[in-house]
Amino acid sequence: MTRQPQGRAARRPAADPGPDRRSWLSQGFAALGISALGLAIAGSMSLTTSAQPMTAGDAPITSASTPADAASSAAGTVDGSVPGAAKAGAGAGTSSVSQPAAAQAFLARDPGVDTSRSEQLRAALAKERAAQRAEDLAKTAEQVTRAVRDQASKARKNTLDATERQIQENAVKLAWARQQRAIAARVAAGNAVATATDSTSTTADPGNTTIPTGGTAVAPVPGAVVGARFGQYGLWSRYHTGLDFRAAAGTPIRAVLPGVVVFAGNVGDWSGNHVAIRHAGGVTTMSSHMSRIAVSAGQSVSAGQIIGYVGETGRAFGPHLHFELYPAGVKYGDVYRAIDPQPWLRAHGLQTH
Repeated sequence: MTRQPQGRAARRPAADPGPDRRSWLSQGFAALGISALGLAIAGSMSLTTSAQPMTAGDAPITSASTPADAASSAAGTVDGSVPGAAKAGAGAGTSSVSQPAAAQAFLARDPGVDTSRSEQLRAALAKERAAQRAEDLAKTAEQVTRAVRDQASKARKNTLDATERQIQENAVKLAWARQQRAIAARVAAGNAVATATDSTSTTADPGNTTIPTGGTAVAPVPGAVVGARFGQYGLWSRYHTGLDFRAAAGTPIRAVLPGVVVFAGNVGDWSGNHVAIRHAGGVTTMSSHMSRIAVSAGQSVSAGQIIGYVGETGRAFGPHLHFELYPAGVKYGDVYRAIDPQPWLRAHGLQTH
């Protein structure tokens, strides 16, 4: 006996589902399928990130192209495998992973992580970069140190140069002061010697004695080769007061022009054995450092007459003739009032070499 439905539900007739209800059910199943597909994609991404990086020889990822795959994903699988993927252990070494096309967008590698290299290689590269940075820093530090050292060296050199220039200037000033004092002392000593020798037999004042004139001027020594000129400086003299003629020891010394011998002797100073001759016009010539004297005071001499011989008496560095000229009114021996003999010699037709 069939049991009849009771109540209000029993009285309602079974209604045939209309088109609206069927559409709603289709949309619900479609949504369920899409959700299942999303879960499948998420699972495949988890498996891919935990797997080893693929190489060129690995099987390519293929996308699902049939509605059956989507239906399978919506229904799910008993073993929980990724839809469209080969089961683990099946076809070892030859299996390939098949993924939906939408899943491939999620499989792009993170650009910040290089999974194509092993941990050892990445560590080695990191060490290499660190070593390179350390080397660059060391080079920079060396360049800075060198620049600082060069700058300090230049500053020290500039300081030393300035100090050396100051020392040289001070030395020049001191030398000039000493020279002036030496000149003053020498002039005073020369005047004292001249005063002391005026009363000796080796000195004669021509007075009203007639000074011979005429004749042709003669070079004091053969060749008249000058070794040191008037006013020259050197280790041998602070200020040269005459002309030094080169000549060997014993070479005859001759009177340049006629005159009267006003001094012939040695007073123990720098000139050694020397002879002074007064010439016409009042000028006086003096020849020094003689090895031997051949005339005496008061004697008249002619041009070219031998008055002595070359030597190196007094303060001399080797045999030579020291020849001085004093203008009229200046006493011989006042060396710093002597004048350059060269113009006077040229005026009388004598050329020096």
